[in-house]
Amino acid sequence: MTIAGLLRTVLFHTAAACALLAQVPTADRIRALTADVARITGLEMRRAVPVETLSRAEWKRYVEREIQREVKPEELLADQTTLRLLGLVPRDFDLRQTTIDLLAEQAAAVYDHRRKRMLLLEDGSAGPLEDAILVHELAHALADQHYDMRRFLDKGARTGEQQAARLAVVEGQAMWVMLEWQLGRMGMGSVARNREALERMLPALGSMAAASYPVFGTAPLYLQETLLFPYTAGVLFQQAAVEKLGARAFRQVLERPPETTRQILHPEEWLAGKRYEAPPAPVPPKESDYRRVSSGILGEFDIRVLLKQYCGAEAAERLGTQWRGGSYELLEHRQTRRPALRWAIGFAEEAAALDFLDRYRAVLEAKSGQLRWKSVARGLLEGSNSDGDFRIEVRGASVGALEALQPRQPELRPAL
Repeated sequence: MTIAGLLRTVLFHTAAACALLAQVPTADRIRALTADVARITGLEMRRAVPVETLSRAEWKRYVEREIQREVKPEELLADQTTLRLLGLVPRDFDLRQTTIDLLAEQAAAVYDHRRKRMLLLEDGSAGPLEDAILVHELAHALADQHYDMRRFLDKGARTGEQQAARLAVVEGQAMWVMLEWQLGRMGMGSVARNREALERMLPALGSMAAASYPVFGTAPLYLQETLLFPYTAGVLFQQAAVEKLGARAFRQVLERPPETTRQILHPEEWLAGKRYEAPPAPVPPKESDYRRVSSGILGEFDIRVLLKQYCGAEAAERLGTQWRGGSYELLEHRQTRRPALRWAIGFAEEAAALDFLDRYRAVLEAKSGQLRWKSVARGLLEGSNSDGDFRIEVRGASVGALEALQPRQPELRPAL
């Protein structure tokens, strides 16, 4: 992971803004704001940025076309099934339609890095944040002119986890530039020397989005956090890069991007080049009965959201920092076509793995229908639910799981 590949693939093209634009900005206005972005980032403008306006109906069609073009139906179904088996979305959840509804409801200014132009959703009333929105999108445009976002985002990430990290780089950088521009305009100094104010401001973004956008407010927590992560965690990552690297930060984060959500959440590990390997996941008892449908990384972001949803923010923070690698595979039973899941997460120490298993018992109890326990012991949870058989076990400093396995058939005894 991060699991929701659909959101991640489409999100950069449909980046949410917080206000509508009253009219198409003039060329002079675009040039002036671009000069401000170039001054902040050190990335000069190489060519003018074309601007195109969209009605709200055109905007929704744009979102639908991007999803249709970028996401194969089988990949979408695999993402949706994985999220459901982990308990991150409801059983009847429609990932495709919810993504369309989420992105279509939001007023937007978007830099489309494939067509190399700014897309603006035009409305009849002006908003005070218009220039700030344009600065945010122009930051994307200048980064694209120097580092080719098609290569950086579309081709450069081999896993969903890398994609999540790179998206946090580009959105976090644009957020940082926007805030730096706003503070400078108000004569309030620089974001680079005001981390405390930045950290105080970010938690409000989620509640503001929930209040402003009804679909976002009722979406599963995982989708809300997936949408917010590139902005909130990304801007703090950029702040750490600026504090350490100064003006070189804007180029460094694009030339040597982080590879995981952990490196976004812990920039010091990105700076130090720290990497973690996932522990091996357990194998189903009859491995040949299953085929692999999809696979990926279970990142720190993923387990944080899972624990936050079922166990609270304190458990998510405590165990999230202990993450040391993770992976998953979505399987399908060859005969029955039932999905199954195998995953593994490494932790800093065995005590953290045991702690996680205790928390995961609460996850199982909350997400399962028809739950039946076979064994609840130190380091082991085994039983069945409406998805099938499961076994989750601590192995040293890691936790390995098999979930939704084909239920074992009772042995047939010959008649006497």
